[in-house]
Amino acid sequence: MTLGEAKARVRALLDETGENRPAAGRLERFFEMGQREIALYYPPYREKEYGEGEARALPEDCESPLLLRWPDGRAAAWDPAAGLPEEGAFLLGYRPQVGTIAAGAPDETALSLGEEANEALVFFVAAQCCAMEEDQRYFSNFYAQYQGRLANLSLYPKGPAGVVEVKGYAAL
Repeated sequence: MTLGEAKARVRALLDETGENRPAAGRLERFFEMGQREIALYYPPYREKEYGEGEARALPEDCESPLLLRWPDGRAAAWDPAAGLPEEGAFLLGYRPQVGTIAAGAPDETALSLGEEANEALVFFVAAQCCAMEEDQRYFSNFYAQYQGRLANLSLYPKGPAGVVEVKGYAAL
C-alpha cells in the first residue's frame, strides 16, 4: 500500500464521522508514528534472492539479517562472522529498516509494513486524528479497531520458522 492509498482510506473513515477534521500536515507524522509502533509488535520481514555469480552485499534496507536458505532445502541462521556465501544461489531472509515518512512525502511512498499490518495502520492514524476531540467516541472506536487488528497480526507467520530436533525431542 502506498501513502496516498492509506491517506485516502483514512479520509474515508473520517468522512464517515460527519465531522470536519483538518488533518493536513499531520497525516504523515501519524503514519510515521504508527509504522514505528506496529513494527515493535510485528516487525516487517523480507527476502532477497541471490543468483549464481551475482554481487554479494546486504540489501540497502537491511537492519538485521536472519536466515540463509539454499535451493536444495538447506537453511541456516545468519552468522555475522561468516557473512554472505561467496558462491552459489541462495535466499537471504532479513528484517528491513522501517521507512521514514517525512512531512510532505509524495503519495507514491511505499509503506514499510506488510499489507496485513497496513490495515491496522489506517485505523491508528484515524484514531490519532480524533484524539484531541471533545467527543471521544470516534477515537475510541478507531483505536479499538486498531488494537483488534494489531492483535490479529499474531495469526500471520512472519519470518523464519522451523522445527529443531535434538535427541528425540522436537522444539519450535
